[in-house]
Amino acid sequence: MNLQQLKAFVLAVELQKLYLVAQRLDITQPTVTFHLNKLQEELGVSLFHTKSYHVIRLTEAGRAFYHYASQISALSSEAASTMDAYREYQAGKLSIGSTHTPATYLLPSLLAGLKRSYPRLSILLDVRPASFILEKLKQYELDLGIISQTRIDDPDLVALPLMRDDLVLVFDPSHPLADAADLSAERLAEHPLVSHEPGSISRTLMDGWARSNGVTLNVAMEVSGSEALKAAVMHRIGCGMIAESCVRTEIAEGKLRMRSIPGWDADRFIYAVRHRNKLISPAMRMFWKAMEEKWPR
Repeated sequence: MNLQQLKAFVLAVELQKLYLVAQRLDITQPTVTFHLNKLQEELGVSLFHTKSYHVIRLTEAGRAFYHYASQISALSSEAASTMDAYREYQAGKLSIGSTHTPATYLLPSLLAGLKRSYPRLSILLDVRPASFILEKLKQYELDLGIISQTRIDDPDLVALPLMRDDLVLVFDPSHPLADAADLSAERLAEHPLVSHEPGSISRTLMDGWARSNGVTLNVAMEVSGSEALKAAVMHRIGCGMIAESCVRTEIAEGKLRMRSIPGWDADRFIYAVRHRNKLISPAMRMFWKAMEEKWPR
């Protein structure tokens, strides 16, 4: 089998139409069919349920083979892109996946410094949930991940803890709990709460905290971003639980009041993450070093 056969197979699975594969590879559709047939012949197993390819349905062997073929194809494209960058004396591209908090409040200054050193560097910042970013890193589809997480135990990944990212309570200054002396989980549960959306790491930690304290949160509103959460709290829809790094400006300006969450024991950090086996480009090396210097361990 050769690389062109692997690329034709991966694209056939992903695009589901051979004419689209032909367009992507700049070859004819009969050539795509030839590559797929030749690949199965050399492997000695059927990767597809039909020989016509009108409907792309993988066999069990095909699904297993796709797991490896997609990684080989991605690594091949990355290698070619890296060599193109060196040939053209350019820094190439840097793709970063980040959760919302570091993407909004921590990364802009670092990325500005990177652009000054690599003015022709193309930067992709993809803001997604942590689980999505970790999976893309494992598939070699991202260079780096900057995520909020409690812990990362994956032998394929290198994780650098940058800073603590604990959740705190925030209130409108006029809220009755903003200065309450006897703030407890039970008393907090009596008041409306603005929450991050289900499935987010913040919401998962909040729900775990509520269960461990034997209370049911009175969720008045769910939002998918920290800025929306802060705005809802400032408009007195409810109090909120949010990463401390998100509200420093509002606290300093007196727009919000911040308090520790009673009974909180979860340790959450912002991590820089990369695949252990991924080639480290000059831009990746510089950016990683900049993070180590800004947040020394």
